[in-house]
Amino acid sequence: MENNGPAPGTGPLDPDNAVPQDSTSQQDTAAPCGTTAYDPAAALADVDSARRAVADRLITPWWYHPALGAILAAILLVGALDLHDLIRLPVALVGAVGIGLLVAAYQRITGLWVDMRNLGPVSRRWWLAYAVVVVVVTVSSLAPTLTDRALPVWAALALAAIALVATIVLGRRVDEALRTEIRSGAAALPRRR
Repeated sequence: MENNGPAPGTGPLDPDNAVPQDSTSQQDTAAPCGTTAYDPAAALADVDSARRAVADRLITPWWYHPALGAILAAILLVGALDLHDLIRLPVALVGAVGIGLLVAAYQRITGLWVDMRNLGPVSRRWWLAYAVVVVVVTVSSLAPTLTDRALPVWAALALAAIALVATIVLGRRVDEALRTEIRSGAAALPRRR
C-alpha cells in the first residue's frame, strides 16, 4: 500500500523519516517540521570529525601486511618450484585459511571493512599497482605448471620475495592514501562490520 501523504489532520511529513509532525508545533526558525536549526558550519564540522575518527580507526596492525605477504610468497614459492600436489594443495589450503583469519582479525580490530568501493583516486592507483605486481608474479609462478619444468630456485625465491615486499610496501601505501582520502572526503567511508 502506497502512502501519498499525511493522514488527514496530522500535518506535514518530515521528508527524512516520514514521521507525521503537528503543524502547530513548528518554531519560528527556518528548520523544517518543528526541529531546531542545525548550523551548517557545525554540520560540516561533525562530518569532518566523523571522517577523522573513521580514518584513525583504519590503522592496519603492523603484522597484517607481512603476514599476508608471507602467505602469498609461500603459495607462489611452492608453485614456482613445481613441488608435488601433496605439498601445493596443503600450502594453498593453509594460505586460504590464513588469509581468512587475517581478514577476520582486521575486521574485529577496526570494526570496519574496506573494499574497492571505498578507495579514492590515489589509493586506487596504489592498489592497482599492487594488483599488477601480484598478477605478474602469480603468472610467472605458474610457468612450471604449464611446462612441467620448475623455475630455478633463485627465480622462485625472487618471485616470493617480490610478492612479500610488494605486499608490505604497497599495502601500506594503499592504507596511508586511503586514510588521507577519507579525512579529505575523496574516499567513501567503509562499512561497519
